[in-house]
Amino acid sequence: MRHHHRSHQLHITRFAIIIITAGALSLLGSCYSSDYHRGVVASARLLRDLASKLEDYCRADFNLGGRQVSSEEMGEFYYALKKARSFAEIERDRSSRRASYREFMVLLDDYQNFVAAADQYRLDSHHRHDDLQKVLQHANEVRQQAERVLASANAERT
Repeated sequence: MRHHHRSHQLHITRFAIIIITAGALSLLGSCYSSDYHRGVVASARLLRDLASKLEDYCRADFNLGGRQVSSEEMGEFYYALKKARSFAEIERDRSSRRASYREFMVLLDDYQNFVAAADQYRLDSHHRHDDLQKVLQHANEVRQQAERVLASANAERT
């Protein structure tokens, strides 16, 4: 009889472990979803805000208090792109079907195009007003795309 009792306890224990594991995985899934949302929203906001900062640099002809913005200072904009692309790569397998993810990928390309155009503008000492307008159009595209990412991410939460 003792053997049957232990066997019954073992089955109950295994069942409890399965239930606890399933619950933990369920919680982990919701944490993942929450982490994705926080990550994509934070990344989109950061790129949007950095685009505004870089736009200000462009409008000031990259002259800050009598000195030119250096290549090292431009690294801030490239580094943010690198971090955002790393986030996208980590999330690709799990999130690529999300509208916000697809919008985010467009944002990354728009931001990259803007930073490259702004950096080229900075390096070209013979730029014209038309050149500035083209660069500023890139900044506007980044802002609009960031808002699409944020709207998609928020719609996915409801």
